[in-house]
Order: sequence, then C-alpha cells, then structure tokens
Amino acid sequence: MSADKPETASQQRPSHSAPPVQKASLGQVAATMFWGLCMIGKKGTWERDGVRITLTQAVTGALIAGCILVTALVLLVRFVVR
Repeated sequence: MSADKPETASQQRPSHSAPPVQKASLGQVAATMFWGLCMIGKKGTWERDGVRITLTQAVTGALIAGCILVTALVLLVRFVVR
C-alpha cells in the first residue's frame, strides 16, 4: 500500500544531474570585462559558453581592465596635449 502514496520532493531523485560548471578561460574573462566596461551586457553576461566566471576571476579581471583603461586614457591625454 505504500506504492499508492505520492513521493515527496525530498524522496524524488533527478533522472540525471547537470554537468559540473567549468571555470572560464582567460579569453572569456577578458571578453566579459571588455563588454562590462562598455556597459553592454545582460543577465547572462557572466555566464558564457557554458562556463561561469568566478568571483576571483571577476575581481582580478576588473582590476586589470581598470588599469588598462586608465593607462589608455592617460596616453590619450598625453597625445592630445602634445
């Protein structure tokens, strides 16, 4: 008679589990930071090609992208002033 009872959510097992999420490569992090600096993106910006950018990758990428942006702006100002 226990077969007549519906299974609860905790008793149900998924038929297949999702594959583990891979970390993003250097190129994928760089592309995400570039589009983030251009303020072009959407909710899925941080998840590209089935990989996920970790918090460490996002912070490191943002610091590097910020340094590159500041350097480019300083060089642009020096070029214009000369």
